Amino acid sequence: MTTALTAPDPPPGRSTRIIRGQEVRWRGRPYTAAWMTGHAQRTVRIRPRDPDSVDVYDATTGQPLGTAHAQPPHPAPDHTHTPPTSSKDTDVTDTDTTQTTPRPDQDEVVGEPDFYLNLADARIVATEALLEASENIADTIEARAMSCIYGDAGLGKTFSVLAALKEISAERVLLLQFRSRPTPRDIRQELFTELRLEGEPPSHPSEFDRLLKRTLARKPYVLVCDEAQQFSRECFEFVRHLWDTGKGKNRPAVLFVGGEEAYKTLYSEPALASRIYIWQEFAPMEADEVQRNIPLFHPVWASASPELIDYVYEEGAGGTFRVWSKITYHVLEGMKRRGLEQVDESIARWAIRRALPHRRRSRRPQQDAG
Repeated sequence: MTTALTAPDPPPGRSTRIIRGQEVRWRGRPYTAAWMTGHAQRTVRIRPRDPDSVDVYDATTGQPLGTAHAQPPHPAPDHTHTPPTSSKDTDVTDTDTTQTTPRPDQDEVVGEPDFYLNLADARIVATEALLEASENIADTIEARAMSCIYGDAGLGKTFSVLAALKEISAERVLLLQFRSRPTPRDIRQELFTELRLEGEPPSHPSEFDRLLKRTLARKPYVLVCDEAQQFSRECFEFVRHLWDTGKGKNRPAVLFVGGEEAYKTLYSEPALASRIYIWQEFAPMEADEVQRNIPLFHPVWASASPELIDYVYEEGAGGTFRVWSKITYHVLEGMKRRGLEQVDESIARWAIRRALPHRRRSRRPQQDAG
């Protein structure tokens, strides 16, 4: 049985990579897609995941493209739904014009992003920020440029970057993460490891830099500098130097991902700021975004009333996904201990009391930079 994949025209100023409100209709039931970007014209195959969601794959390569969730999450009793058998798939065609990129080195492809606390059954939600990040990252890679994604802690910057890189099939990703403030020497050592270079690292900085520049020029790498608020001006300048010496399509694309301090350091240095191709600031979700996204984020909220979600938002969760993940984790634990099937206000209040300090619970949280 053939079904149609429909999407509205992209809003003004948006790249056609972004397909908002993408809907899959299958066996008479609508599903909302959870992936972030459009795909080149291709036939895709739908397979059942559970009674309320389906997985979508490229029919030719078998590459997973995303998951679509049923709308509404729990149909009314008078709407009967017959779960499809796994032996039958459905072919549909997506007509977006985005070019695809081959994946010659599977072992270098970015991994799946991790949910905070490894929250079971959590789903990637195509929020406004994630959609924008996906578009910006794709454009940065295409231009082989440097961009900065910044914002307060817990808003999902790193998660969104990794999810977007996975979605747009970006290969050869070098993810640099440091526990504390790194030095250029630390960045050299980390790149040596990420590039899987053999032998001992060169002892002299200039020799080390020549080795890195030669290696980075061999393939179109994507360099992701996470927790970039830890970077000093010298570290930013070192990455800029590596980028400046690249040539053409093999110049590394660079993504700086971090807190407000990363933005301040980059913006305060004209030589650095002038080279940033795209600036994106992550902000907490507003109340209406929370009402749209949180029921899709985890099944425990799919059947919760809008009043209960608004209560949790006002009592401290705000629009921060990390806080919602933490509260959700406590909610699930409370329901398990009490033998409940559905979250209610008493469980939500108990979870908030455990997850947030009193000062945070007394009013909507102001996000901490970092």
